Amino acid sequence: MASDNGRKGRGTTRPDSPQNNKRGFARGNDTWNTDRYRASVRTENSSTRVLRSASITGIPLKAEYYDNTPAAVRAKRLRELEERREKWKEAVKKNRRTGRIGRRLLSFLVIVLSVIVASGAVYKLFFIASDITVYGSSEYTEEQVISAAGLDKRVNLFSFSSRVAGDSIRFYCPKIAATSFDRTVPNKVKIEVVEEPAVFYAQIYGDLYGISDSLRITGKITEDETEGLIKLKLQTVSTAIAGGKIALCSERAQSFLEKANEVLAGSPLKSRLTQIDMRNDFNVTMVADDKYKLLFGTQDDFEIKVRLAVSVLKDEVFASGSKATINLEDTTKTSVIIDNQLVFD
Repeated sequence: MASDNGRKGRGTTRPDSPQNNKRGFARGNDTWNTDRYRASVRTENSSTRVLRSASITGIPLKAEYYDNTPAAVRAKRLRELEERREKWKEAVKKNRRTGRIGRRLLSFLVIVLSVIVASGAVYKLFFIASDITVYGSSEYTEEQVISAAGLDKRVNLFSFSSRVAGDSIRFYCPKIAATSFDRTVPNKVKIEVVEEPAVFYAQIYGDLYGISDSLRITGKITEDETEGLIKLKLQTVSTAIAGGKIALCSERAQSFLEKANEVLAGSPLKSRLTQIDMRNDFNVTMVADDKYKLLFGTQDDFEIKVRLAVSVLKDEVFASGSKATINLEDTTKTSVIIDNQLVFD
């Protein structure tokens, strides 16, 4: 019987015959009696190629061949196995790559954490300020300065603030005007202080306070400690904190106090003064050598009046040691009144 594709003499039979089943021919379709099946080709070999014709399927494409031979199936399975193997290898590589990144990240985090812990341990256990030396202090002992700085406790060499420690020293040791710190690893701290003793004193709210050249309060003093200091009679005081600058309630009075202190700092008259009265802006007076009362009047031309007072005190009339009142209110003319009855409070 001839095959459907027109070949003759090949001994082909019906696909569902026992002979075909015995030879192992494969069907291309579960239902062989169809146009699709009749359009296919069956051979005597165990190989089967199914030709799907465009005219049968209605698909306007060239004919497609599906190779169902055992060799083709094995090759297909091998290709699929190789594809799965490649995918598996790629997944393994990706997992390994991810694992390496994770391990490296974990190692980095462990190293950083170890460094932090080690640094904290070193910071806590080492570099403790224990060898402390104080230079330049005569009014306070080394222990007082160290305690005022807060270094008498266990403090790390680099943790304490020089500014805060300096402010604390100036508060508890008000005669110290300036401080500097020098740190040396592993545990040395050198504190250098500059003292500023009292030059003036004033009665503030019933107590006597020493005042330095820079108008800083150096602390409370007794009557005996006022010896050799210039007495200041000031207007109402706003602030007087140990180690801080004195502040008056009146801005005009504060400005004149600072200006007068600056002028007197460079004048030889300051060494002869024993009292300065600035309670009245229009009647400023001073006492020199506990014998001469200097009348300055207003605050105007204060610098000229100071120079004039220095010049007048050089006159021979004052060589006798008599008490006198020197009127400097008018800078164009100066009057001197000898009065041994003068009393200075």
